[in-house]
Amino acid sequence: MTADRSLTLTGARRTMINVIRVAYHTLGCKVNQYETEKIRETLEEAGFATVPFDSPADAYIVNTCSVTSTADAKSRAAVRRAVRANPDAFVVVAGCYAELEPEVFRAIEGVDLVVPNAEKDAIAQRIVARFAGAGHRRAENEGLSDDGKRKPQSAKPGRPRLRTRAVVKVQDGCDQFCSYCIVPHARSVKWSRPIEEVLAEVRALAGFGYREIVLTGIRLGAYRSREREGRGLADLVGAVAEIDGVERVRLSSVEPWEVDDALLAAMQSPKVCRHLHIPLQSGDDGILARMNRPYAAVEYREIVRRVRERIPGIGITTDVIVGFPGETEDAFANTRDLIEELGFSRLHVFRYSPRKGTAAASMDDRISPEVKRRRAENLIELGKNAMRRFAESMVGQTLDVLVERRAARSKRLIGFTDNYIEVSFAGDAALAGRIVPVRIVGVDQDGGGGVLGFAHGFDQD
Repeated sequence: MTADRSLTLTGARRTMINVIRVAYHTLGCKVNQYETEKIRETLEEAGFATVPFDSPADAYIVNTCSVTSTADAKSRAAVRRAVRANPDAFVVVAGCYAELEPEVFRAIEGVDLVVPNAEKDAIAQRIVARFAGAGHRRAENEGLSDDGKRKPQSAKPGRPRLRTRAVVKVQDGCDQFCSYCIVPHARSVKWSRPIEEVLAEVRALAGFGYREIVLTGIRLGAYRSREREGRGLADLVGAVAEIDGVERVRLSSVEPWEVDDALLAAMQSPKVCRHLHIPLQSGDDGILARMNRPYAAVEYREIVRRVRERIPGIGITTDVIVGFPGETEDAFANTRDLIEELGFSRLHVFRYSPRKGTAAASMDDRISPEVKRRRAENLIELGKNAMRRFAESMVGQTLDVLVERRAARSKRLIGFTDNYIEVSFAGDAALAGRIVPVRIVGVDQDGGGGVLGFAHGFDQD
């Protein structure tokens, strides 16, 4: 925004006072991250300034998550931090927790607006309308009119994203209703963006210089551009991979039953990352049935075998829940054994917590907190070992690494391979944002989930 531009707020005069400061805090999934970024882009295009969340701001936006009780607690804490940072600020709360229990946030003194998921796209225009005529300065904007109403917009992002890789939301909603999951209650309507709209956004991001595009959705595998044409996720992946300037296409979580032959064929493109996140949740058939997961352990095992057969060197990451109601020691042993057998490259372990409104919340045979803790620690250790073994299998290979940052202490560059191994190596900070070939020479023996690869030598041409 240039110094000589201002917005006519009254129609009779121009005002040149303080630029409005907006702070953002996002919890939860990549979809939430994407939605916050779109709000930020729109407001920055309207002349609002982005400031750190813990600093004084005129408006705070908290995009909440409710996938676990811990996420609930973090969401409430973030809202209270915003109110404390500036009691006079305009505080907006959105996201799944706000959708499910809006009264929780309306009861917090200082919260001005609680927005359901269906109205999240209107947050930017409501903030513009809130500050219009309030003696603040913002730039003229092609996306929002003076009364805060949205004008027709293209899919082109307003300005570069905050992260090295660019996340693009292509789908929303889930109707699977796994018995432990509150998300379908917050995002029950499934919809997918038209494929041409997605491609237009990706082209713009490639123009900004982003090398890796991450396609995400609440249930990404359910993506359908147009039902009658049957253009699904595989078609989208193939189309994105053809865009000039895009060097990598990465997928977020895909459910096991949605990993089909068409998707694996699309992943044969050298631009598509050799990485799939396929949630397991449990390796016991009885628990899977109680969870309302539509597969058995043997079917999941076959999916992983087929994926590895089609895509050598692929990293497969997963989610597992411990302490689900009815999980006996034998059931837990089945999960542990399957995890050891399949050798995931990364494991995310969650302790079950009841979510009000889900089927599992009323189930008997609850598991004690101590047993949940012990089982979680057991699987976390398994996950560290599996992650180390996968990294060790790459030693001696030269892998392309997207450089993301420089480590504060070691000053080494940090980045990720396409199969999602975190690598560190010596190099110039100017390589940030570039993809460079790196020879893997060793593995961090701490296995703590931080930097797993050490490397030397790269081609800067």
